[in-house]
Amino acid sequence: SDNDTLNLIRWRVANEALFTGKRNSSIKGFVREYNLEGKVAAARVKRKWENLKQKYKDLRNPFTGVSTEGGEVTAVSWKWYTEMDEALGGRPLVMPPTLIASDALPSPVLQHKRRRTSDFVLLIKEIEEREEHGERDAEAREEKRLQEAEDKEERLEQERLEREERREDEAREREEKRDREAREREERRDKEAREREERRDREAREREERRDREAREREERRDREARERE
Repeated sequence: SDNDTLNLIRWRVANEALFTGKRNSSIKGFVREYNLEGKVAAARVKRKWENLKQKYKDLRNPFTGVSTEGGEVTAVSWKWYTEMDEALGGRPLVMPPTLIASDALPSPVLQHKRRRTSDFVLLIKEIEEREEHGERDAEAREEKRLQEAEDKEERLEQERLEREERREDEAREREEKRDREAREREERRDKEAREREERRDREAREREERRDREAREREERRDREARERE
């Protein structure tokens, strides 16, 4: 609205010191001061100010002070020219008569504006400090998040290496167990084979000895029976 536009221009005049930095804190201060939060974005207010400034520059150079025949807007006919000229540090070359009487402000008003300027400077500084503090906190949080992510990655990598090492140990133990069991089975088979062979040999010897003994006994019995018959 025209009232908001006028407030923006005059607020710009009263808070000249706030428009030297790169931040938008000054615009945010205006939005807060005039209870426009949630109604209009700071970016839109900034764009409105840039449009006013460009319009002022277009009308000021060159400046004629009269309306053109085609009805185009000039410094005299544009309602914001005087306010913009004051805001940008210059004075209009031709001032509309209706605004001449309002050129000088009473001393109490000037004092009030100075107090408001001081208050707004403190407010904007506080906003900037909060923003910087918030940025530092955000950087600290991001650094902490990255550190935690790096620690987590290292922990996961360590766990992966431990699992891999554990799997290799288990695989090696299983292989050693299979080899040991295979050797034991082979040794057991060899032992059983030797025992069977020894048993067969012993049984064969026993059979041979028994046959020899039985043969001798038969031979002795025949000899005795023969002597008895004689």
